[in-house]
Amino acid sequence: MKEPGSRRKWHPEFDLESTVTLDAEAVHEGRFDFTDWPDGPLAHLTRLRIPRFANPNGFTHSVKGYKFSDFVSMNVYSDSLAGVSGSNNDTDPVAAHVVMSGETRWSGKSGDFSVGKGQMCIRDTRIPLNFMSAPATRTRVVKIPRDFVTTHAVQGKRARVLNEPMIVDCDLPQVQFFLNFLESIEKSRDVLRESPDVQKLALESCAAVFSGILSGRTDTGAGVEGASLVGAAKAAIEKNLDQQELSPVMIAKSLGVSLRTLHRSFAESGDSPMAFARRRRLQKAHDELMRPGTADRISEIAARWQYSDAAHFIRHFKSHYGVTPAVYARSNKT
Repeated sequence: MKEPGSRRKWHPEFDLESTVTLDAEAVHEGRFDFTDWPDGPLAHLTRLRIPRFANPNGFTHSVKGYKFSDFVSMNVYSDSLAGVSGSNNDTDPVAAHVVMSGETRWSGKSGDFSVGKGQMCIRDTRIPLNFMSAPATRTRVVKIPRDFVTTHAVQGKRARVLNEPMIVDCDLPQVQFFLNFLESIEKSRDVLRESPDVQKLALESCAAVFSGILSGRTDTGAGVEGASLVGAAKAAIEKNLDQQELSPVMIAKSLGVSLRTLHRSFAESGDSPMAFARRRRLQKAHDELMRPGTADRISEIAARWQYSDAAHFIRHFKSHYGVTPAVYARSNKT
């Protein structure tokens, strides 16, 4: 059983470290309120809460990394955590979230999306987004001052890149180069501690590599091939989640690729088009269930998200959240 408690080391000039551990009773009673986070590298996270039924055995959140010249790199482990990322502040940085395991789901004015294992999401933390991490999610988070990124961004690409999140696969060469570059910075920490000039050089170099990924963004559409196909397919699935006719055939046709190519691209990441669709439909149903003031019956929510019947939805929901939709809603709305 985990003992409640937390420790942090935000203020030292270089090292960052934080650990929060809560036992099941502390999670259920909501004892931890995150009041010691606003002055650190997680200051852009607000309205934080620990979903009870997603953390039945307790909750752990840990951060270990470093900061110099407003550049932050940290490895984050988190059980299921929900909240808002972004404070509409012009000083908030651009961030990259590299998911090593688990999944993080996001939602905002431009729609909903998820970032899974082997993907990187680049976004402007100034723009608020709701988020929820799956249990045992490991993420590499890199934060770079916005002015460094925009200085290096290609003219004409800036607005589009920074006004909406960008998701790329980590096996792309430019992303691999960026991650390798971060490792080289990690190995040079002793030199960085002692030299502001080296810190500035490292920040400038990292911003240039980072901006290269942003400016290399391509549009998705007919004829998409390779690693970007999965991202394009997921976007198409998101747009059609409420459609009964959603199928791999429909998605392949909309992207202009063969059904075999679509399945092969998903298989490389250990997933399938309809498995992804089922996860997203469940999340949509969950969000409707938790919406304040909703009077919709479970059967209506199930039908809206294309479950064959309410019993099927209840079984699927319980297998994921541990309890039935009715129990979950009562417990989380009180």
